[in-house]
Amino acid sequence: MTADEDRRRRRRRRLIAAGTTVALLTGGVVAAWAFSGPGRTTRVVATTTTTTTASRTLPTLPDNGPFTIATTKVDQLKIYGQPSTAGSAIATLPAKTSYGDVTTLLTDPHVPNPVSGWVPVTVPLHKPNDTTGWVQASDVTLSQTSYAIDISLSQHTLVLLNAGQPVLTTQIIIGAPKSPTPTGGFFLTDPINCNTISVPGYPLGQCSPVYGAFAIGTSGLSDVLNSFDGTIPQIALHGTDLPASQLGTDQSNGCVRMPNDVITLIARLTPLLGTPVTITP
Repeated sequence: MTADEDRRRRRRRRLIAAGTTVALLTGGVVAAWAFSGPGRTTRVVATTTTTTTASRTLPTLPDNGPFTIATTKVDQLKIYGQPSTAGSAIATLPAKTSYGDVTTLLTDPHVPNPVSGWVPVTVPLHKPNDTTGWVQASDVTLSQTSYAIDISLSQHTLVLLNAGQPVLTTQIIIGAPKSPTPTGGFFLTDPINCNTISVPGYPLGQCSPVYGAFAIGTSGLSDVLNSFDGTIPQIALHGTDLPASQLGTDQSNGCVRMPNDVITLIARLTPLLGTPVTITP
């Protein structure tokens, strides 16, 4: 465990011991999400995939930020493995995600001296998670956020931080042993209002009630599921329709569930897209 991770864990323990929590109104469980698109029905399908993956070293973020995010300015955003167009692109991303949100990436804070004309980024929805690459600086607009989300799987807690200071802490539901929530460094990519507009400005989807009031897709994929209902097994943070007694359990197919009021508060962050999410064991 790195010094940064140890400091984060000690901070979480202090917060929980001091009772720095939001009101827990609801609880629940969810499968790895797979919306069929804004305005269409979400299908939730059970899976029995049990593939295992090797452990990896987890990335750490600076405690206080700010964190730099990159928003595409082009119709097709190419991510390269090296700061050069000589090789093939790792990924090519459209201007908007499949849920209608502007394609936004978290820049890689672990590159101390970026190459001129290039921006280091984390590749979204790409296995293995935590894959890094480069985009041309001319293809993106850079901005910053002071917000970050820390999730501890062992403690079943989510902490929202602003400039390194806790804004809220809540209990969560995480993945079941056969479909664990992946660890690593991710970022928010796809906010969607579920059934009713809770936060103006984001797409409306016809969701199953298990997703609660709001769902926010992350850049991460399940480590053990290769697909979900015919599409990618994207990990999401979202609300729940189950009672608070279900919080603190391991029941989902990898997504992170929390009270509806908490996910709605997170969805109101400005900016929201690109907000870093660190998930530790």
